[in-house]
Amino acid sequence: MRHYESKTKEELLEIIEQLEEKVDFLSSHFSPPSQERFRDKYSTRILDALPDMLTVFDHDANIIELASSPATNHVEGINASNITTTNVKDILPEEAYESVRKNMDKVILTGESSTARHDLMLDGVLHHYENRIFPLDNEYLLCMCRDISQQWEAEQTNAQQQKELKAARVKAEESDRLKSAFLANMSHEIRTPLNAIVGFSKLITFATSTEEKNQYAEIIERNSEMLLNLFNDILDLSSLEADSLKFNIRPIKLTDICLQLEQQFCHKTQNGVKLILDNVDADMYASGDWNRIIQIISNLLSNATKFTPKGEIHFGYREKGDFVEFYVKDSGIGIPAERVATIFRRFGKVNDFVQGTGLGLTLCRMLVEKMGGRIWLRSQEGQGSRFYFTLPLIRQ
Repeated sequence: MRHYESKTKEELLEIIEQLEEKVDFLSSHFSPPSQERFRDKYSTRILDALPDMLTVFDHDANIIELASSPATNHVEGINASNITTTNVKDILPEEAYESVRKNMDKVILTGESSTARHDLMLDGVLHHYENRIFPLDNEYLLCMCRDISQQWEAEQTNAQQQKELKAARVKAEESDRLKSAFLANMSHEIRTPLNAIVGFSKLITFATSTEEKNQYAEIIERNSEMLLNLFNDILDLSSLEADSLKFNIRPIKLTDICLQLEQQFCHKTQNGVKLILDNVDADMYASGDWNRIIQIISNLLSNATKFTPKGEIHFGYREKGDFVEFYVKDSGIGIPAERVATIFRRFGKVNDFVQGTGLGLTLCRMLVEKMGGRIWLRSQEGQGSRFYFTLPLIRQ
């Protein structure tokens, strides 16, 4: 203070002037910036950082203020400079506007925020949006609109995965049920021919006539064949699943196979049922394994004879483009609609009360596919069944 007392009036005025200049300097550089300068400097950066387009509108959907970056603006041709007296209804498609309007009405009615979604085409691409509306006061609403297309796609992917998981679980449960049914009747399938073999082997020792012995021997032979076929099916299935079953693929003359099977099955049909080999091309060849083709058709014919108590069974083949289409048709009991979809799965059976392991058609499918063909059926309960499969045609 004493320092300034020694100064002249002119010197003091000069010091005051210097201090005022310093104050002005400090005020301009270190005081909070004005609202206008702050907005000019940072508003663009702030909007670019926000994931939402912000819109203020009144209860009639007239837009009062709009703030967005190029990335968040999802209305073509609309920006903060040209929204005067613009109504939401004028800039959105009808369906999108109805979603926003419904959400607005809910907020106006309840006084609480609400969220809804709508879709919108932007640059030819369908986008999914979420609009969250908040009440500002009794006159205005704030809408925060966000592009959630990536989130929507993730939700759809997750929903599809959940659907697939559910289907896989149902399939696994059905497979488990079929396996349980298979294991439950497997002992029966094995025990039935074994009991016959053991029982009639004992009886044959007490038979007094040749006719009686021949009858018992025939029963033993038939049940031995049944048991052998059962074990062969199980072994073949195991080999196919392990991809270790060998195939001898070569040109096969199809009439030779069909004539052999006709002789084999003509006496195995039920009383009065006719087995008919249709007229076929005697010179047609297919690519495949002789024994496996016989195995497939034998399985189909065996099923047909088992489930056809009257009428006829037809089988044969014909040319279909680059393939030979084989068929076995019967006039039997048919297959219920609910079983058609699972009939080629492992342990699938037409009738749980008819003897059989449920492996035959599974083997047919796997064998056909291994030889480059496919297998399918058409059936109606009570009106018979038609089984088809294809193999590559060899043109001579």
